[in-house]
This record gives sequence, structure tokens and C-alpha cells, in this order.
Amino acid sequence: MPGVTGGGTSAGTFTNPIAQHGPDPWLTYYNGYYYLATTTWNSTITMRKATTLAGLATATDQVIFNLSRPNGAGTMWAPEFHLLDGPNGKRWYFYYTAGREPYDLGTQRIHVLESAGLDPMGPYGFKADLLDPTQDNTWELDPGILQLNGKLYLLGTFYNGSQPMFIRPLSNPWTASGTRRVLSTPTYSWETVGGAVNEGAEVLQRGGKTFIVYSASHCSTPDYKLGMLTYNGGDPLNSSSWVKSPKPVFQRSNANGVYGPGHNGFFTSPDGTEDWMVYHADNSASGGCDMNRSTRAQKFTWNADGTPNFGTPVALGVPLTAPSGE
Repeated sequence: MPGVTGGGTSAGTFTNPIAQHGPDPWLTYYNGYYYLATTTWNSTITMRKATTLAGLATATDQVIFNLSRPNGAGTMWAPEFHLLDGPNGKRWYFYYTAGREPYDLGTQRIHVLESAGLDPMGPYGFKADLLDPTQDNTWELDPGILQLNGKLYLLGTFYNGSQPMFIRPLSNPWTASGTRRVLSTPTYSWETVGGAVNEGAEVLQRGGKTFIVYSASHCSTPDYKLGMLTYNGGDPLNSSSWVKSPKPVFQRSNANGVYGPGHNGFFTSPDGTEDWMVYHADNSASGGCDMNRSTRAQKFTWNADGTPNFGTPVALGVPLTAPSGE
């Protein structure tokens, strides 16, 4: 077949996975390239780039930052990078979770880097520990960014017996302007398999509507999955301003051999006409929270009521039409 490459079958298609060892993926299309960062579970932050999704599968992970500080020196996970307004104009702000070495998971905190220019690959400089102003020495994970009504918020998760999702106001991309507030608590049976967890909050906005799609249940189970909150127009800091969907919006497919799909992100096709999601999943029901979770991507659609329809996770190796505009 012409044009065969690692992750693709022929021109105009690709197959999952697009990264064999790629938990907690974040994927953005910018200025002609896809950029992908995933959990490394070590002291490096890496990124790969390619002009096609198929090309990402064989692209090399480049180290873009080495973690060396006493707190936040290792076990890097849940990276994401956003183009936001800084003091010198737009810059990439790279958010991640890391803790002390060696593998002191209790010290996992959220941190942020700032790019020198407009290249998503940097160079980056360390900017700040994104600690809570009043609870500044507590375990926090999975940073996400919400931009709503001209204001900036940090989303994340913490531990208080269960693992709720929090929201915290920001005065700029690296500075908190208030303490965290609980946004969502895992209460449904589908959110509490193996542990009560709401984490990995990701924002999706379209047609004046704002959604937060999050990962529910424990990542060590095949029932790790996605749930959704819908903004109803109130103060974003109040949990009452968000309505939780009573059923999951994306979950395991035994028929397709996809287990524990979660920790997703969103991106648009190169021509801007399609909406896509990136997520990780396991190949086996006995998979866990490790580096064997692979990065997958698929297109999603929209329901008549303006809500997203993520469908069913597709099986590995199935040729999918590449994003429009590649």
C-alpha cells in the first residue's frame, strides 16, 4: 500500500494508538503541526510533533524540560499546554504534576512553565508552583484551564477521603487569586469503581455552551471513564453552576477491546471543521495506572441539543479517516 508509515495505513488515514506508551495525553494542532505531550513518570518533560496524526506514531519524543527542583523533581504526569496571555503577549503555559524524587507520590503538586516564544516545544523556563493560597501544601493533581467570561480558572483534583474536582480562580496563568472550591464530588456508582474519583478535568466550549469533561473511577480499573458537567450560567466557582450528567459520556468497550478510556483532551482538525478527542486506554481489563496505557484519538460529533456525542472508543488497528485538512 502506498504511503505506509508506523501509525497509518495509507494517505489520509491513521490507526490507533498514536503513542504506544502515552498516558494522560494532551494534543494540540498549531501552525501546521500536531504537538503531543504525555506522562513520562520520570524527571523529564517530553513532546513530539508531526504534520499528521499518523506521523505522530513514529515521531521522536524530544526532551523539552528537565525537572530538577527539590519539590517537583520527578514522577511527571498529566501535562498540558495552553496559549494564554502573559506579560509579554501570548505564551505557552505548560502545566504538569510532579513530586519529590525518588517516587514520593504524596508530594505530587501542580507546577507551570512559561515559553520564551510561540513554539509549543519551547524553550521553557520554570514559572511557579501553582499551590493553593490557603492550603498550600496539599496533594493536587491533573491541572486544567478554564477560560470563561473573560476570567481564568485552574481545575484539578485533590484528596479529602475521596477525590473531588476543584476550581480555583487565577489572576494570571501562574498565580492563584483565591482558594480552591469543590466543583464535583464522585457520588454515582460509575464514579466510584475502585475508588471515588473525579479527575482530569478538561474544558469543551461550543456555541455558547461550556462543558467540563472529567475522568471518573480509579485509573487502575477497566471502568475508568468520562463524565461531564454542563455550565448553567452562574458563578463558575459555585458547584451549583454546574450540572453533572447522570450517566457516563465515554466508557469501556469490551467488544472493541478498549478498557479504562479516560484522561482525555480535545483538539480541532487542521482546517477547523472537526472536533476530535485524545485519550488513553488499556488493551486489557487487567491493565492499570502505568506506562502501558496508550494514546488514542478519534473524531466526535454533536447532538441536536448542543451536547457532545463521543460515541464508543474504537478498536486498535482500525483505519480511521485522518482529520480534515491534513
